[in-house]
Amino acid sequence: MFNKEKEEPTAVTADDRLSLVLSYQRSDIDEKKLKLFQTKLIELCDDFGYDVVGQVTIVPQSKERTTIINASIPVRPKNQPKE
Repeated sequence: MFNKEKEEPTAVTADDRLSLVLSYQRSDIDEKKLKLFQTKLIELCDDFGYDVVGQVTIVPQSKERTTIINASIPVRPKNQPKE
């Protein structure tokens, strides 16, 4: 119990992930716009010094006359070594 090795804090071992939630005041968004949005998000990450290191997930969810767009982007700072 007292001699147990200390584990790294969760913040150190957790994946870096940017999350973005947008609200769009229409009930639907076409697939072309979502793909373009995904491409622009990747470019934006690059502009701010992040490498996208996994699958970018964009999930549109319609509620009444509004669509919520939830984007999850796994990133790593550009100067951080690969693990």
